Amino acid sequence: MTEPARHPLVAARQQRGWSQEALAMLMRGRGLGTTRKTVTRWERGTTPDAAAQQVLRALFEIPHDVRTTWPNWLPTGTDSWVTERWDRDGTVRALDTVAERAAMDRREFLILAGAELLLPAYEWRSNPEPWIAAQQGGRHVGHALLDELDNLIAARRRMDDERGGAMLLDALHADFRYVADLIKNGSYSKDVGRGLYGAAAEIARLAGWAAADSGRHAAGQKYYLAALRATAATGDRAIGVNIVGFMGTQAYATGRLDDATRLMDLAATESARTPQAVQAMAWARVGRAYAKVGNQDTARAALDRATGLLNRAVTGDAPPWAYWVDEPRIAAQLGRALYDMGDYEGAERELTAATTACGERYPRDRATWLGRVATAQLRCGRLDEGCATARHVVDLLADHVDTERAKHLLRTFRSELAARGPSATSRDFTEYTTVRLGAK
Repeated sequence: MTEPARHPLVAARQQRGWSQEALAMLMRGRGLGTTRKTVTRWERGTTPDAAAQQVLRALFEIPHDVRTTWPNWLPTGTDSWVTERWDRDGTVRALDTVAERAAMDRREFLILAGAELLLPAYEWRSNPEPWIAAQQGGRHVGHALLDELDNLIAARRRMDDERGGAMLLDALHADFRYVADLIKNGSYSKDVGRGLYGAAAEIARLAGWAAADSGRHAAGQKYYLAALRATAATGDRAIGVNIVGFMGTQAYATGRLDDATRLMDLAATESARTPQAVQAMAWARVGRAYAKVGNQDTARAALDRATGLLNRAVTGDAPPWAYWVDEPRIAAQLGRALYDMGDYEGAERELTAATTACGERYPRDRATWLGRVATAQLRCGRLDEGCATARHVVDLLADHVDTERAKHLLRTFRSELAARGPSATSRDFTEYTTVRLGAK
């Protein structure tokens, strides 16, 4: 059992040295009638109105480009493990802390944003060459166990593809705790140590993705940061580029668009020393991030670069974890970017092509791709086609995958469908969704 999580407003004002009454006085100084009891209600879960949020943003000096919702934009400081030294002892302590705490963190509040989030990424970039050393004194860990871990990780990746993150997160956390314990307490050679840290990095990356896919972004961010630390120990640039890219994806998914573009730019720059398939995905993610902020020229240039890099990729050169970086995936990245830029016909074309090319593979991705296609069709005035496509999303959620991202897209579609007024088609779709998914 753990103590209930503090509301971010508590951490934010305490970081400034403000009591509840002090914050209330500052609010009153800006023309509002805030009292200490008002602040107490906010810290117990009541959402401030728009005027109060505007003043709070000013008091906490929140940049205008932070577009996420209350209370995720509040500056809450960092957990102490985030600032551990980037060496063996600091990394072991950080991995141990995340192994103990991340799965318990069911808060919706991210722990880092802005400069606090970018700092670990810059630390990773500037980290010296691998510092892995042999370790003695614990139970022996050999190459045979590393081979089994590689097999386990490959299976976990495929399980995530098939079923989504929600069903896999507990298993991944157990895997991470196991490897973190081996690193801390095992006895191993330098080569085995490098393999253990690499396994920890990839398992933590998968756990971060599974947590984010489940809507548990605070836990997801902890795993990503642990993954970045672990991969710094090995010097594997390609895995680090992928982790920073996932951090950027989480940033724009939670409304932190400036963080997203900075992280994606960093990942793309560092990808120059990685295989071309890894570079292609890094640049495709740059395109997605800049599409989110409405910079169409930069977005299209990055996506064109991604396509060119993939076309020049050498077969067999990509690391095993990059098996999913292929033409359909790049087409899907383009389709999602076009969707964000309001080119719904282009988005439908690219996402439909990606879905067709993948066939029955990647049901979770099919659900998110088709969720955008359905809304794109609806926004183009093709209600019947949109509902037909959205039915496929419903079926995938009912029969195959559990992913908060696809559920969110389906909720968006249903909301926009309802806004168009009653019709036989919309009634049939609503009834179908209720039968297949219940209250989901």
